[in-house]
Amino acid sequence: MPTIVGAGSVGLALGARLGAAGVPVRFLTRRREAADSLARNGIRAEDPKEGSTRVVPVEADCLLPTPATGSASEPLLLCVRLPELPALAETLRAEAPGHPVVCFQNDVEAEPLLASLGFPVIGGVWRQTCTRVSDHAVRFVGAGRVIIGDFANAPQGAVDRVTGWLELAGYDVGRSKAITEDKWLKLCINLMSAPNALVRREDHGSEAFVEIKARLLEEARDVVAAAGVVARSCDGRDRSLDEEIVFQRESLARGTSARALPLYNQVWTSLRQGAPGEAVAYHRRFVRMGREHGVATPTNERLIDALEYAITREAGPESVLAAELLG
Repeated sequence: MPTIVGAGSVGLALGARLGAAGVPVRFLTRRREAADSLARNGIRAEDPKEGSTRVVPVEADCLLPTPATGSASEPLLLCVRLPELPALAETLRAEAPGHPVVCFQNDVEAEPLLASLGFPVIGGVWRQTCTRVSDHAVRFVGAGRVIIGDFANAPQGAVDRVTGWLELAGYDVGRSKAITEDKWLKLCINLMSAPNALVRREDHGSEAFVEIKARLLEEARDVVAAAGVVARSCDGRDRSLDEEIVFQRESLARGTSARALPLYNQVWTSLRQGAPGEAVAYHRRFVRMGREHGVATPTNERLIDALEYAITREAGPESVLAAELLG
């Protein structure tokens, strides 16, 4: 039985699709209220494109104290946010030593952290926007794309096991032999999450909005190249940074620059809650790397200022003019 640790948007979406495919799923959550809500109500999965709703029953328990996690060879699917991972890692090291762990966190820090604590680590890249609606409800469209690969001493059987679960759930699964490269590519792509969340919705069809995202990607491309970091797709099925830049600039002509469905990323949710989220850290990483390697990153710097201003003033999501953000 797959065990999903964390009931955020990714964990709920994954659990909903696994459960709908007939795979029994067990959740471990930080809060007792979240576990009780899942166990009592199941996962309510909404697909706004189809206009459908499905309720999927799951098992759930509270992470602390950690219940028995099953066979030591059974991978744990970690779907918590990166800031929560250090405390979770210490708990798992004490209560579930030896379990392979699958990291679905953004950024590139989760896998090295868990490997340093002795876990066999499988890296994961999640490519689908999901919105957590409540403790037991999530909104997403269809099945997304997921890339996984051994990061540190993961048994082949564990990687195969996770691949099988994801394929049963209908995901487009890529197997990477260099998962860190896929993680870096996704981290660069994630830089677009902030303008998607910050900029007023009526501006999403403007040239300024599209140009912000293209320039963020251009800065990221130049930074990783200067730093000698490889950011690319394991199988060439995900757009390269150069291809994504062109894709974004052509989105106005295609009529796809504006969000058509009520799906919101983690940055949008954090801004609505008045919380800092993780996006500032993403942009700071590229600004820092740019300074170290002589690459200018003015668009990333403006995004940091805009995010911090929105959080401090409790302005919420979709509160910034695209032209002002472009500078």
